Amino acid sequence: MKIKLKWVVIFETFAILILLGVLMYTYSSGIRTKLKSGDTPADLYLLAPSIRNGILDPKSHLIVNFAPLKEKINNYIEKNSINASVYVENFRNGAFMGINEKAGFFPASLNKLPVAILIMRDVEDGLLSPDTMLEIKDSDRTDSSGDLYKTQEKQLPLHVILEKMLEESDNTALRVLLHYIDLEDLQFTIDYYNLDIQVDSQRQQREKKPDLITPKAMSTLFSSLYFSTVLTPGNSEYLLSLLNNSEFPVKKLANIPDNITVAHKFGENYYGSNKYFHDCGIIYDGDTRVFYCVMTKGQDVNSAVETIGVVVGETYNYIKDSRARLNKYKE
Repeated sequence: MKIKLKWVVIFETFAILILLGVLMYTYSSGIRTKLKSGDTPADLYLLAPSIRNGILDPKSHLIVNFAPLKEKINNYIEKNSINASVYVENFRNGAFMGINEKAGFFPASLNKLPVAILIMRDVEDGLLSPDTMLEIKDSDRTDSSGDLYKTQEKQLPLHVILEKMLEESDNTALRVLLHYIDLEDLQFTIDYYNLDIQVDSQRQQREKKPDLITPKAMSTLFSSLYFSTVLTPGNSEYLLSLLNNSEFPVKKLANIPDNITVAHKFGENYYGSNKYFHDCGIIYDGDTRVFYCVMTKGQDVNSAVETIGVVVGETYNYIKDSRARLNKYKE
């Protein structure tokens, strides 16, 4: 009886091993079949989440080589003796190119973007709402940029003032919003983005040193909106939509078609001996998301605007041509 039971156990064990072997073969064969057919099993966790979740197509051939663009822009800058820095990055894969991208420039109105982010944080925390009426003090009114100072209104909704600040780069709007910014939160945000800048509300608390910002640092600001790392997706989208309505006509200057979206922020400062003009943003072309930032110093307004138009135009054309070439190769 014991001998018979022993053989039953051996037989059952052998059968289980065979069954496990069949299952393992079927499983591995299934994976090989899926891989050969181009499908991506969800349990292949070593792949990027964007692939597993279908956000990015396999074999998408993203733009990774910006060396020809760098050479072309650098030749233009050197040929025309332009004091400028440029940074370009593909937000979909991190490929980038830079020309003096870590050189510090006076930020002009680029410092309004972190202020806008902090205001939206207050909205998310329930401290403010888009319809909150904000007081416009006489001391806030300035004709240095924008025309909000002309209004006869003593109060306006937050969303109107925020739109004025981002779309028109209005300095009166900036001064109004600064009353609602906590200095500790502001400093945390500046440190988070690695920005070496201060804003008006800090003037009496800071050392006397020049504000500096770099094209590379601006990419962290825009990427935080694009990837929604600080704000909720809805509020990140809202701020990007305001940047898409910027009054600075960069698409016209760069000969970019109207159907292409460019969410960007410009900044200019021509007071005293200062001569700064910058523009930074994201070009949305099909599935491509490319950030650019151009900072200029020492040029008159017309020359600086022309420089920005040329650099952004070359960037867009390179994106378009590269995408067409890669798509043809894929076929």
